[in-house]
Amino acid sequence: MFPLVSIADDSSALKLEPYVDSDYNFKFSVPSSFTTTQQKLSGRRKGVFFTDENSKDGFGNIDTLGFIAYTPMRDDFTSLSSFGSVDEVGQSTILPKSELAGNPEDSKMLSAVSKNNAYFFDYVAKPIVPTDPGSSAAKSGQMTKELEPVHFRTIFTLLPSKDANVAGLTLVTITFQTTEAKYSGLKSSFDEIISSYGKA
Repeated sequence: MFPLVSIADDSSALKLEPYVDSDYNFKFSVPSSFTTTQQKLSGRRKGVFFTDENSKDGFGNIDTLGFIAYTPMRDDFTSLSSFGSVDEVGQSTILPKSELAGNPEDSKMLSAVSKNNAYFFDYVAKPIVPTDPGSSAAKSGQMTKELEPVHFRTIFTLLPSKDANVAGLTLVTITFQTTEAKYSGLKSSFDEIISSYGKA
């Protein structure tokens, strides 16, 4: 007879399917149950979002999701080292800063690795967000509130586009996140998503 814990762990694994970006020539696996949407952002940026609609909380917020952010860079950004070492990028760019970070001990870089022309980050942060207008906290003068800790897995890389209209390199960041409370049940799926990244 199998232990109940093992059965629960197996059932939490997500079924993955390939996602291919032919413009930037990379691929990785995404959960087949997630909803995929694309959005144009300011400054010639764009984002692709992968959301787990089943992870909505009582307020309708989705806590398990992934996204790809594409940010065109200046011509002098010719390699990842233009941003600094993997540790420098992790501390200066990846981890939340100032009022967004809460207490310093609430944001922790678990690993920062450089491989395959990309930086890979594994970190936990406790987001600080504005209180809802009209809430009792806002009325009492409390302008921000802490959310529960969130676990992030991020890939940070520079890639050329096959589109002749896109000059220079583009910073491509791939992030998957969930609450720290749910992470242990999703870790194997997140590991597989991150390790599946490579050239298309």
